[in-house]
Amino acid sequence: MREDIAAHPRNLILAGFMGTGKSTVGRLCAQRLGLDFIDADEEISRREGMPIPAIFASRGEGYFRARERELVAELSARRNCVIATGGGMIVDDDNRAALLSSGVGVCLTATPEVIVQRVGGEAAAAERPMLRGGDVTARVTQLLRERAPKYAQLHYSIDTSQRAPDEVAALVCEAYRRERARIAVDAPEAGARYDIVIGEGVLDALGFMLAGRGWTPPFAVVSDANVAARYGERALRALARAGLDGFLHVMPAGEAHKTLASVEAMYRAFSARGMERASAVIALGGGVVGDAAGFASATFLRGVPLVQAPTSLLAMADSSIGGKVGVDTDFGKNLVGAFKQPDLVVADLSALASLPPRELRCGLAEVVKAALLSGGAAYARLREAATSGALSDGRGQALLDALADAILLKRAIVQADPFERGRRALLNLGHTFGHGLEAWSGFRLKHGEAVALGLVCAARLSHAMGVCEGALVAEVIGLLRSVGLPAALDDARDALDGLAFAPDAVWRYMLSDKKKRAGKLRFVLLRAPGDAFVCDAVPETMAQDALASLR
Repeated sequence: MREDIAAHPRNLILAGFMGTGKSTVGRLCAQRLGLDFIDADEEISRREGMPIPAIFASRGEGYFRARERELVAELSARRNCVIATGGGMIVDDDNRAALLSSGVGVCLTATPEVIVQRVGGEAAAAERPMLRGGDVTARVTQLLRERAPKYAQLHYSIDTSQRAPDEVAALVCEAYRRERARIAVDAPEAGARYDIVIGEGVLDALGFMLAGRGWTPPFAVVSDANVAARYGERALRALARAGLDGFLHVMPAGEAHKTLASVEAMYRAFSARGMERASAVIALGGGVVGDAAGFASATFLRGVPLVQAPTSLLAMADSSIGGKVGVDTDFGKNLVGAFKQPDLVVADLSALASLPPRELRCGLAEVVKAALLSGGAAYARLREAATSGALSDGRGQALLDALADAILLKRAIVQADPFERGRRALLNLGHTFGHGLEAWSGFRLKHGEAVALGLVCAARLSHAMGVCEGALVAEVIGLLRSVGLPAALDDARDALDGLAFAPDAVWRYMLSDKKKRAGKLRFVLLRAPGDAFVCDAVPETMAQDALASLR
């Protein structure tokens, strides 16, 4: 499953209209990165023994496009190359998909007036095959408009109109170097998909990721008080670098503020700033911000674009992916919500280094859950990393591997069942118990801590139901404790601050679970790592005993 993560060594693909600087910038990037450089038009000209205009004149555009497709097939199979594409090469859907599958795609843009000037003025531009006939600037404007939806599918868009080639090359190389992995997710809408971008410092390239999408500023960066103090201005600067206008809306921090009141405050800010249906909401923070801002984006003007920019491991591994957004009420957790697929997920690993140790551990609960559901190599990798302590510092290859495994597991499930009508319910492993514990504690237990305790309950319930060996229960407990998560209430006594365990109260919260069917609670049980199933025929006494065992 891991082979479909686009990771180094990768190609760097520069695309865009003629005159935007692809060849010049491409050579500079190749020098900076120490990679081979290939100019697609020059390569076709060399092979055909004549310049591009002569190929068009003597053999026709169809012949030229066929040679382009042959070259694309070759280039997309290579690695460690900087590729400057022809102006129209990326417009072909198959060409674009093949090239982007091999690496990072950057669209270079410029205004029509700058393009005409760069290709030699009106007279020289008129000699270009694609620009013949009529007013050249008008023709360039028309072609740019026609190609915009294709160019928008590249990963980054950088306007070169007022930038020197060295500056553009520096921006391109920065974006290329900072990406560690890119994972594509198919959304339930026909033909829709979004990328999960993982890397160090990728938040600083956020504006260039959004610039070519045709969205309408202002963009709303929604964050909580804690995250906004550290990353809010940084996100706004990232937008400004790409010429995008944005504003920061700050909500109070904590699960207690994942409410309709917080969402209403967002609506007021969005309206006051003049946001339109093509104005994006950027959810910058952990799961609370992602859920609440996601719900606001799903419902404001009946839906505006959503970018998830998770800053916690829990949000990166789970809540930012798959489109479930919502808020809590005084009668249950996440009972008011919607399905709203993000248009992009930007997971900046540098944010994890600044997380308090408790927050990082909480994120590992979802990573452990995903490994239990995946089994196989992913589970083995996680156990090895947990045992060695390699997951404790919030950085490093082991954490990236564990995060990627969790994301790939969730991707596989949400693509198969985007609206939780079947297999997606497996992602609730440990959550039926966990949500009850979280609510009972008044959110003194953080979500990850409650899920960890819920995983222990789920394992014990599975054993009581006779579907797994007792050794699995011990294995789950040992795995959770090895990453610093609680496996019994005594492990979480500092968080609970003297709160006396009340299993009956927890059970009442569990009975409000939105995932009930025909009035019955549904539990995810484990036969073994990689072998889980949903069961709604669990005797209440067994489930209550599993809960009580946390004493």
